[in-house]
Amino acid sequence: MNFKQRLRLFLIGFVPGCIILFSIINKKGCTSPNELKMLELRHQHLQLGEKAKCKLKCLNLIETVFKINMRDYQVNYDLSDIHKKPAGIYYLQPVDTKTGRYEMAVEDRDTITFINDLKLLNTAAANCGCDTIH
Repeated sequence: MNFKQRLRLFLIGFVPGCIILFSIINKKGCTSPNELKMLELRHQHLQLGEKAKCKLKCLNLIETVFKINMRDYQVNYDLSDIHKKPAGIYYLQPVDTKTGRYEMAVEDRDTITFINDLKLLNTAAANCGCDTIH
């Protein structure tokens, strides 16, 4: 078998294999664990604690806008306690720290995303008096 015959046989197998591989990869896509967890947290039912509701009023946000804004956040796994019982706690920080107004610790209950408190990042809204609520 000479070189041309070997090259021809190689290409007969290589080209269809590449086409099949690219068609499989294009359909699936690639997502990170951070993206999957944020997608799960955003699509669950949102429940806010009293402190979180008070701080949202200080920021002039309603719950639906707050839930939409969660797409601009990411999970910081270093500060999170994901194996805590009965519900894991995920610490969410803004992707862009310059435009982020708050950080939060989120409890991932089965079908509920529970937020007890927000950590306000700018000092203007930090003096709203919500820290006295228990």
